[in-house]
Order: sequence, then C-alpha cells, then structure tokens
Amino acid sequence: MKNIIAKNALEIEMVNKLLTKEVPTYRQAYSDRTSWLMACFSELAYLRFNPLFTNVQQKKLVAKYLEEFTEKAKKPSLLKLLDVVGYDHEAETQQLITELGSLNAELIKTFDSNGTQAILISTDKFITLAFRGTEATSIKDIKSDAKATVIKCNSGGNIHSGFNCAFDEVAIEIQRTLDQEELSSKPLFITGHSLGGALAIIAAKKIKHAGGIASCYTYGSPRVGDEKWISNIKAPIYRIVNAADCVTMMPPGSDAISAIGWVLGLIPHIGKSIRSFLLSKFGGYLHGGNMRYLTNCTGGNYDAVNLLYSVSFFYRIKMLYVKALPWSKPLADHSISLYRKKLAIVAINRN
Repeated sequence: MKNIIAKNALEIEMVNKLLTKEVPTYRQAYSDRTSWLMACFSELAYLRFNPLFTNVQQKKLVAKYLEEFTEKAKKPSLLKLLDVVGYDHEAETQQLITELGSLNAELIKTFDSNGTQAILISTDKFITLAFRGTEATSIKDIKSDAKATVIKCNSGGNIHSGFNCAFDEVAIEIQRTLDQEELSSKPLFITGHSLGGALAIIAAKKIKHAGGIASCYTYGSPRVGDEKWISNIKAPIYRIVNAADCVTMMPPGSDAISAIGWVLGLIPHIGKSIRSFLLSKFGGYLHGGNMRYLTNCTGGNYDAVNLLYSVSFFYRIKMLYVKALPWSKPLADHSISLYRKKLAIVAINRN
C-alpha cells in the first residue's frame, strides 16, 4: 500500500521538520461572541484618555492664539470650538476603566503619540490591543487616511504610507510593553475600527508576542497593502463589513485602479505616463483575511440582521447605491456602535 502523506525521502524530511514545532493552538477560529467583544473594545478605544495638550509649550501657544481670537469679537465661535475639542482626559480614562470592568476586563496601558492611540486590555484568559479609529476632529487622523500612496515595506510588499507612518508612532512602545514577562503567557487579540482596523492589520503582521497572536478582528477597515504584503500575515484576520459601509472600499482596489489607468492610458501623448504613475503610486491595494458581512436592516430593526460569509462585489455596490439614497448620510453604516449592536444580536441568536 502506498504512503499518502510522505511518498519519498524529501517529503519525509519535510514532515519531520514540520512536526518538530508545536501546532499553533493560539490561532483561533472566528467566534460570534469574540467578534462582539472586540467590537466593544474597539468602540471604547475612542474614549479620549489622551491629554489635549502633550506639553506646556503647546498649551501656551494655543492660549496665545485664543487671546487673539477673542480680541476679534468672535467669542461665540470660540466657545463652539472649545465644545468640539475640549474634554477632561482624566474623566474619560476613568470611564474607560469602568466600562472595561463591566466587560470583565481591565486596562493595562494606553498609548498616545502624534495622533495615534491604542489601549492594551487584559482579561483572565487573554490580552487585547485595540487601536483608535479616525476622529473627525483630528487633522492628523485625516492626513493619515489621505496619504494613500503605496511604499515599500521592510516586511515585504507595498503598504499604505499614511497607515504605516501612523503605526510607527506607537510600534516601539507597544512592543516593549508586550515583551514584559507578566504578559507573555496570554494570547493576544488585536482589533480596531476604521483607521484603527488598518493599524490592527499592520500590528498583526509586525508585532511579536511570546503568547502568540490569537487573531485580528477589524470593523469597517480600509485596504492596507498589496497582495505580497498581505500574503505572509500568519495571524487569522477577520474583516467585518456592515451593509453599505463605503470606507471598506477605500482606497480603490487593484481592479478599479487598473480600469482607471486603462482609460487614462488612451489620452494621446501623456496617457501612458499618467497610467504608469497611477499604477506605481496607488495600484495593488487588496483586502486581507476572511470577511463577515452584516446585512442591511431597514428602519433600524437590527433583530433582522444576518451574518454572511461572502457577498459579491456587485451586491455591495448595489447596497451602497440603495442605502446612500438620497445621498445624505454616506457614512451611516460606518459607525462602530452599529457594528457592535448588530454583532450582539448575531451572537445571541447563533448561540
């Protein structure tokens, strides 16, 4: 009878080599309850635990500008501005701790550097790194999203330059924290919403953890890198998409850029140059991981939500068109609160 697994000496050697290492049990399959919990952590990462000003000089400079502002008789505008950007970071940190306590979790550490924020959370069985997503009031977040050109990554392939720079702001401090002996025995989950989802995917590829990376859950995440960059991520990535969330379609994928480049290439004299530039700077974006799709619920009736394992591109385009009419709230399906609420119903119904 012929052998099935190893038919020759080379294959036997390969099998023995693979068996010398333990099977990575920390790489966990998709879980409805875990997905809901990670959405909770992703939402809590938006609590503004970071101080509004990082040093005294910044505070004095803003105070000087505010003085000039009030002298120009624009006090109502000033008060409106303060309502938008002002907050008590200590009170928000305390709320973060309280909210985590209600989820049987505790805050280990917060990270904040030049517009990038994350929280490290611990439960009795695992730890979680949750990245904050795009804040509408943060110029730095908007700039990170807008820098959509691809650059070479030292881990292989091409990556979104803005997301890569944002991750680098906190990467070293996060790695130093995870290297602490008291954290090494627990598996690590990584999560985030929107920009935070993009940073979570980068972390899943670049971060090392002695306890292993269990999986990465993202919500409303844009594309991060090309096929080569995505292909050697070992941690499981579960990419949750809600109905007509248009952020998940950005930056445009490789097919869309190729189509645009083909059309521009037809322009006499300059078309080929424009096409080459476009493909070199913006081409190749691809989503990684396994998608889970939350269906649209009319009239806010989330009890009717279904979790699908795959949907066609044309179905999603149709949903984007129908849901966006009359084009008043194109980002309505991007809310992390909406993701969390739907996932809670899915987890209850399926368990």
